[in-house]
Amino acid sequence: MKFLFLLFITCLPPALLAQDLKPIEQELLQHLNKIENWQGYYGTEKKLLALDSLIQENYIFKTKMLRYTSDHPSTISYAFKDLQTKGLSIATSADGKLRIYSWNTQLGGTMQHFENVYQFSNGKKARSPKRQEGDPGTWFSEIFTLNTKSGTVYLGYFHAIYSTKEAYQGIKLFSIDGSLLNDTLSLIKTETGIRNEVGCDFDFFSVVDRKERPVKLIYFDDTSKILKIPVVTDKGKVTNKFITYKFTGMYFEEQLNK
Repeated sequence: MKFLFLLFITCLPPALLAQDLKPIEQELLQHLNKIENWQGYYGTEKKLLALDSLIQENYIFKTKMLRYTSDHPSTISYAFKDLQTKGLSIATSADGKLRIYSWNTQLGGTMQHFENVYQFSNGKKARSPKRQEGDPGTWFSEIFTLNTKSGTVYLGYFHAIYSTKEAYQGIKLFSIDGSLLNDTLSLIKTETGIRNEVGCDFDFFSVVDRKERPVKLIYFDDTSKILKIPVVTDKGKVTNKFITYKFTGMYFEEQLNK
């Protein structure tokens, strides 16, 4: 009888499962609405009250995101359309096993501050990244997937906004090791050592005329296993040239004359 009940649950139509998660989404939406509301008072005489309220609402939203994504594993495939409309960014790997939620805390000025929640299959708990004090954080737009002999490597494509002019884009590596998410996986060979991340600082105004948003500067081809990072001048101008890294079986290694 227990087996039949479990079979019934796993065979529920996606629409019904989505309906069950709708109340969770609406509860989370209330906090994003409050974050947006208090941000509107950030530059007024209510600035101190707005600051305290923004910190509180971001803490509540993050805490609930961690709890709900941990307690309800099916959220990893739920669209959260209302939350995305309100500004939550969701990047999901092609195999559906890793998802990163990102949002603007509205606690910054021209330097924008972001928070993330990492959700992954087989994991008992979703989690958020540890950051050093003063780190404004990043948001993730895509997750590329690389299959290797030792397992799947995920390449998170992230963005940072330091001012209206200064920005950064990069790739951060992840792997799912049993029930743990490894977000310090270091496989990228650079001149300064083997890294977990690689990317570039750039002047946003040098690419502002590009039509796509977010502006896409980094490319990965899972067939050729080639990662391309743009060459940027000393003044921050993005050029049409690339630094090319190819996964050679163990590491991403820079390819010369490409």
